[in-house]
Amino acid sequence: MKQSCLLYTFVASVFLMLISGSLLTTGMFMDGLIYGNVADNMASGACTFWHPMHSPSLHADFYEHPPLVMGLLALFYKLFGTHVWVTRLFTMVTTVLTAWLTVRLWHRMGYERRTGWIPLLMWVLIPAMSRNAHDNMLECTMAIFVLAAALSLLPREGGKRLLHAALGGLFLYLAFLCKGFTGLYPFALPMIVWVVDWAMGNHKHLGRALLQAVADTLMALSTFAVCFAATGLLFPEAVTYFETYLSHQVLGNLNAPTANSRWTIVKNFFEQTIILWALALVVVGVMKAKAHKRVAKADRRVFWICFLLALSGVLPIAISLKQHGFYILTVYPFVAVGLGAIMQEPLTRWTSTESKTWRNALIVVTLLAAAGAVVLNAVNYGKPGRDVAMQEDMRTIVPLLETGEQVGIPLALSQEWSLYAYYYREKHIDLKRTDLSQPQQPLPRHLLTDGSLAVPSDLYVETPLPTQQYKLYVLKK
Repeated sequence: MKQSCLLYTFVASVFLMLISGSLLTTGMFMDGLIYGNVADNMASGACTFWHPMHSPSLHADFYEHPPLVMGLLALFYKLFGTHVWVTRLFTMVTTVLTAWLTVRLWHRMGYERRTGWIPLLMWVLIPAMSRNAHDNMLECTMAIFVLAAALSLLPREGGKRLLHAALGGLFLYLAFLCKGFTGLYPFALPMIVWVVDWAMGNHKHLGRALLQAVADTLMALSTFAVCFAATGLLFPEAVTYFETYLSHQVLGNLNAPTANSRWTIVKNFFEQTIILWALALVVVGVMKAKAHKRVAKADRRVFWICFLLALSGVLPIAISLKQHGFYILTVYPFVAVGLGAIMQEPLTRWTSTESKTWRNALIVVTLLAAAGAVVLNAVNYGKPGRDVAMQEDMRTIVPLLETGEQVGIPLALSQEWSLYAYYYREKHIDLKRTDLSQPQQPLPRHLLTDGSLAVPSDLYVETPLPTQQYKLYVLKK
């Protein structure tokens, strides 16, 4: 086996080890659960692409995000069936495609494909990747189109330059259809490249390069606008969707704080990448101390282009106090390529040695990592992973309920969003908020509640079940 293949295998094994605690488990982050349920409804025909829904009692009209990711997942459900493992398969496919495009970007920046393991290793070492890459997050799919747009918008010579810029605009429209405005930052790439070249003294044909950068940006923006207009003309219901999405989700949530400071997202960005910065500092320091070399100008150029592009994906989020770390998942491949660029010369030199000792050690380490990945994932197969009590109690309770049944939950549990999503995923159980202080209302036949909550004995009687936290009650006749 070629040494580069061994290194790629090692990186893949490390990644599978890092996500082994969740990859083959049934638990999932709340957002991913909800997206999966919406896709399930699309696949079954219970809703449409432009009028999605989660359940009658939670997001009966799902305008929280654009629908492309859920539509793609619905296609997977139609092909392979609706199951948690199909959801995991979908997210792993998006991860593999993102990795492939990251290597394409690396090669496009002037590096050999055989060294593409370097940015991939940087990427998988970012904690957010191992935490979110398997949870059906919209950003995981959006990263594919963001990377494809960046590849299209990088400056190139020849008559097809504007065609590639137009493709960049198309990919950014698809990124918008995944998660909205957070995926549009590659529009800045042509100007970022020009600014970096100007700042680094690459003044040859600088005036022409500026005109080309402006032309590329305008072509991409025009293509994006045409795609947006064409969608509205071809699908009138899309206009309603986007109007509702923009007014309620985007503008309505600008001042719906989930962070204490607008700079929280920037802090999160550097916290997530601190390992890479430390590694780069060590590698570059060793290179300078031992070989008396500094990072080549071409490598520094790649670093600044990628770093500034990543920042352009982070800083605009500071406009709103509604921030979560996973909003910036798509910037990490660019950070990986940028920091990989300033480390690639010593890393390539150190790992290209013909020493049999080194090669044998690499083979052993790779085999151990691969075996560890297989064993750890096998050990965790089918386990809850997260929300353990909620899932285990659900498996005891759900067999007593009818498929599609509406089950009451007290108001105290009305914001337990994962509870809604797990029960709907399991058997399309629709959990309905029920005010037990107003018994004159039509009460559902079954009531699901936390064991710590009191239930009026004149309304419901407890069903004796060996559960840990949640209890099922049946309405008195």
